Amino acid sequence: MKKNRFILYLVLILSIKTLSSEKVDTLQIKFSPYLGSKYKFGVELNPGLILYASDQKATVISTGISIFPKNRKTELTIPIIYEYSKDDDWFNGNYFGKSINIEFHYRYYLIGKLGGIYNGVGLKYNYAYLEPEIDEEEYEFAKKEIVSRLGLGFGIGYRIFSNERIYWGIGIFIGRYFLGRDISDKISLDSMFSRDENAFVTIQLLKVGYAF
Repeated sequence: MKKNRFILYLVLILSIKTLSSEKVDTLQIKFSPYLGSKYKFGVELNPGLILYASDQKATVISTGISIFPKNRKTELTIPIIYEYSKDDDWFNGNYFGKSINIEFHYRYYLIGKLGGIYNGVGLKYNYAYLEPEIDEEEYEFAKKEIVSRLGLGFGIGYRIFSNERIYWGIGIFIGRYFLGRDISDKISLDSMFSRDENAFVTIQLLKVGYAF
């Protein structure tokens, strides 16, 4: 699973690099109509992740709320991810339980209007209530893990808005937890996709939004 996530990460980086190498105006005309000024809010959902997680014996709901200010150059969005699993394979092969991730992103669109390439900064809060996978003989020595931590990161991505108010995008948000209680203090490249390390990476591929 780690290998597949790493490949997905590389594909996303190459895609964004390819898009940014073209003229932004050309991209806007071809692929990304601007969001109309009458739309102030948006809601998002990732149905693909729900189906993928169900196949892995887990429940994952990835949603979000967006606010589109009057200046039409920026976006404020609050992504929310809820995860629950009775199988230890979902939480890095060591734990099972539930977690919730709440993020706050400030995005600035490079063309000066809503649509196309953006970059931004944001905060991420992670809460998890996890139980370790153990043998029955070791049960009395096992401890449940409660994680509560706050992190800071930056992101880049690309948004496509349609004339029917439906929008979609790709993006990546990378950062590090700097405040709170962790399960582990280790950090390495292999741990960037793990839920029990200080570094975090959030990749957006299949989340679809609706403006109103």
